[in-house]
Amino acid sequence: MGQTIAIIHMDIQRKQLSPLLDRISVLSKLSKQDTTLLWQKSANPHYTPFQMIIDGDSYEVTIGSTPSGNNFAVLAALEELALKSLFDIESTMRDQQMKIFELAKSREITSESLSDTIENICETIAQLIDVDRVGIWLFDDCQKKLIAQNIFDARFHSHVYGEELHKVLYPTYFDAFQNARAIAVHDVSTDARVSELYPVYFEMMGGIQSMLDAPIMMSDGIGGVLCCESVRKRTWTELDQTLVGTLADMVAFLYERLHRLEAETRIQELAFVDQLTGLPNQHAFVDQVTRDLGEFNAGKFLYLNIDQFSTIQEVLGFDGGESVLKEISERLQTKFPDPNCVARIGMDHFILYLNGNEVSDYETKLVDLKKPLHIKGEEVYITYSYGMSIFPEHGSTPEECLQSAQIALSYGKKIGSRSISSFFNPYMREISETTLHTEINLRKGLDMNEFRLYLQPQMDCIRNKIEGFEALIRWNHPEKGLIAPVEFISHAESTGLILPIGEWVIRQAFTQLAKWKKSGQTSMTLSINVSPRHFLHEKLVPFLEMCLETYDIMPEQLIIEITENVAMGDYLAAQKRIIELRELGFLISIDDFGTGFSAFVYLQHFPIDEIKIDRRFIREIEENDKSLGIVKTIIDLAKLLNLRVIAEGVETIEQLNLLRSIGCKTIQGYYYARPMPSEEVEEWMGTKTTN
Repeated sequence: MGQTIAIIHMDIQRKQLSPLLDRISVLSKLSKQDTTLLWQKSANPHYTPFQMIIDGDSYEVTIGSTPSGNNFAVLAALEELALKSLFDIESTMRDQQMKIFELAKSREITSESLSDTIENICETIAQLIDVDRVGIWLFDDCQKKLIAQNIFDARFHSHVYGEELHKVLYPTYFDAFQNARAIAVHDVSTDARVSELYPVYFEMMGGIQSMLDAPIMMSDGIGGVLCCESVRKRTWTELDQTLVGTLADMVAFLYERLHRLEAETRIQELAFVDQLTGLPNQHAFVDQVTRDLGEFNAGKFLYLNIDQFSTIQEVLGFDGGESVLKEISERLQTKFPDPNCVARIGMDHFILYLNGNEVSDYETKLVDLKKPLHIKGEEVYITYSYGMSIFPEHGSTPEECLQSAQIALSYGKKIGSRSISSFFNPYMREISETTLHTEINLRKGLDMNEFRLYLQPQMDCIRNKIEGFEALIRWNHPEKGLIAPVEFISHAESTGLILPIGEWVIRQAFTQLAKWKKSGQTSMTLSINVSPRHFLHEKLVPFLEMCLETYDIMPEQLIIEITENVAMGDYLAAQKRIIELRELGFLISIDDFGTGFSAFVYLQHFPIDEIKIDRRFIREIEENDKSLGIVKTIIDLAKLLNLRVIAEGVETIEQLNLLRSIGCKTIQGYYYARPMPSEEVEEWMGTKTTN
């Protein structure tokens, strides 16, 4: 008896039926009683066929289960035929169907494991329909060609695969099976649908005379074709066409299952495997280590990164950088095999778990990472840094231990930038939490306008007159009170908040200069500190130009202070920026002068106007002849270069007199006044003689 098949997915949890393959539209014909019967039968799926009458037609129904706990119902429409021999066909089809279901139930199904089943299906079709060749062809991803998954030749009982048919060469044939349930060709020499295949293809295949094809219908469209070929001319019966169509549906069901499992495997890989190196990612690492910790009850965690990897990537390119990461991954895996665990969790960051029996010589094994790498014809040497934590002392879970190791690495990186090995200590976590809270509060403080500008006078100690002020930022924290910049500027630098904070200081300075201009004090200067990051930022110059236009201030009234380390760190960039600012008319001052390496050598190359002697030298000039000698040398050098010089941190009359005696006339420090809120400056200035 001929069959037309439908495959229905039975979602037990939702009590929902949905079609996987339903060319006979049987799902829409089910009555309430039919549906109830299906659910009753699905309670004990055992692949035993039973018959149902649906909308007046007879169907043979087989119900099977899946690994997920849901079921599939296969419904085949029955046609009453008198030929008793067709019962043999039905039995063969049922056996084939059972094999397909059993294979589909397995989660181990792969392209390789499917090959035997596909061979068997091809042999079965050749026997059932009495043809010489049977082929199963699938489209490539671009739908531009068909690729033979298996071709069975009954004449030689041989199987081949890999043959290709390109759409560009056979467009008529490709179009023919797009909208047909079957392509029945009695004579290949006269049928227009296969005219492009005749005579070359059919003669190459051994003199094919007739052909019967059925499209393999996937959920997303036609996935391929099931092709039957005969060296004798055949008139294909309706039964032949129905059988081939049904078997094409079975093949489609198998490949749908395979593709679904491959997609699940791919998703699993994406979720648990690093795509570049093949190492586990953090999710897989945590899963494995969680199991291992239950067995070993001890271990060490390393959070490791390659030093200055961005520089390596800039020199070698992205592909060279990836080659470095792959090589490092291989070395780590080789040195720390199971039961240890190595994972990559981002760019140049790796995490390692060393179980309790493998931790003694890890440092020796890590040294292997420093051996030269041969990348793009070059020898590349790397260094690495890592933080370490111990289970269970530094965390009760892998996640907590990894966090502790990362904190240890971050803490170590504050001390140096290369070859750091830092071991976790609980106080590091406290520092990390304090830093985080400070950064969060900094953002809030900026939004809530909690910062204040304090001014400290710079005095001409010869004439006892005010020359100007230095603007110093303070954070008026609602809970902690007034906070000095030394406690938050580094956090502002690391978070990027130094840019909006620096712009706030500049606006406040211009506002103060505008007030002095309004009151007639046009010769008063105001110094502001600009952080290294802000000083070299591309938006600094445009922002200052905008402020000059907005506030209408003479630029020489604003003195921009930078530390000498800025100038020494990036010589060319600093020199270019200083020239830009001098061209706008601003004055440039080097703060903390004398604390940087080779400061005197570079002074002659920067168009600066002023240097400020660091308070550490001033503090010791009374007792330390070397400090006094350094200060005098700086003052003499400033005079030689026609630079203004300011002594910072002057607190006593003795320091003042000593500085005056060696030629320093501009003084800043507690001796004259502590930094004061800008609103108190006018009152303080009233007590002094001004220019």
